Amino acid sequence: MKMNVNGISELVVEVESMDKAIKFWHQKLGFPIVDQWGYTDGGSATVDKSSLWATWLYVGGNTRLGLWLPRKFNEQERIEKQKAISSWSNLYDEGGVHVHFALHVAIENVEEVLHVLQTEDIDYKVIVEEMDSQREYRIYFKDTEKNIIELYTRNMVETYKGVVIK
Repeated sequence: MKMNVNGISELVVEVESMDKAIKFWHQKLGFPIVDQWGYTDGGSATVDKSSLWATWLYVGGNTRLGLWLPRKFNEQERIEKQKAISSWSNLYDEGGVHVHFALHVAIENVEEVLHVLQTEDIDYKVIVEEMDSQREYRIYFKDTEKNIIELYTRNMVETYKGVVIK
């Protein structure tokens, strides 16, 4: 690797309804809310809950998941957002296409995870594979925004422990 990083620090998904997303991620799946904030009409961040725009959930390890409502950029902001990042006068920290993301689950917790999905009536698919004489589980489901979420038992630290950082 050219950059010595320790994994994913945060991942953000866009949501249409903050209430619906919080009910799913916090209440149904049980991830704790660790921070919430919004934006004022002038574009400044605020902790005023009446303008709630972002919710952060702790999902384990060094990783948090952000639930963000869509930002409504004005014409000038949309033009500036297309410029090189180094020339931005503001931060436009969203955009791109999301395919899916995976959260690591220890293999000994698979039954517990499946129980939560079943109890909360969340449709899911399980794929079990033998990799290097070890059983691996990949469990897929959709969140409120139809994002594909994977729960994966492969331990990347163990899998890639021989990778040399250059």
